[in-house]
Amino acid sequence: TADSKAMLQHIERAADELGSARVDVLAFACTASSFVEGDAGETALRQRIEQAGHSLAVTTSGAVAAALHQLGVQRLAVATPYLDELNILEKTYLDAEGFEVIKIAGMHIAEAFDIGKVTPQETAEFARSAWHPEADALFISCTNLRTIEVLQDLKEEFGKPVISSNSATCWACLRALGCEDAQADAVLHGNAAALQQLV
Repeated sequence: TADSKAMLQHIERAADELGSARVDVLAFACTASSFVEGDAGETALRQRIEQAGHSLAVTTSGAVAAALHQLGVQRLAVATPYLDELNILEKTYLDAEGFEVIKIAGMHIAEAFDIGKVTPQETAEFARSAWHPEADALFISCTNLRTIEVLQDLKEEFGKPVISSNSATCWACLRALGCEDAQADAVLHGNAAALQQLV
């Protein structure tokens, strides 16, 4: 959790530098750092970015919650690369957002660099172990985890929505930019072609 909180110390500087490009939306694309201080912390983080960057802002955890609400999800299974201490904080955040987390499973990877080394195939295999048949959806957490390539296949396999930190962040950015509903919806529902256009 220390690393996740440390990232928050640089928010204003980063938002100011990126905002100088006169962007329409800034995305804080780290799941753990945007849920580590809870629901109120996510709101405060978004406000800090908007103030320093002079633009709309999206955080990954806020995007995930919004995406799950958009999909009508109530009961949730969660796959993460995290250690248990972060899984507990993520469950607390999702509980506060109104979801019932019926299963959360982590890969217990301590270093962010090592998370980036996990292949999409390994991610899919772990996601299958984290799935619960009574869940309304599966959420695969962490923007450092490669998920875009496997979301559509997992959705078809489970017959339920499957979103990830990356797909939810892309969806929220499209919504913030006022993009056509059809494009945003395709991303939200894990359409492989729509996602590949964005990455």
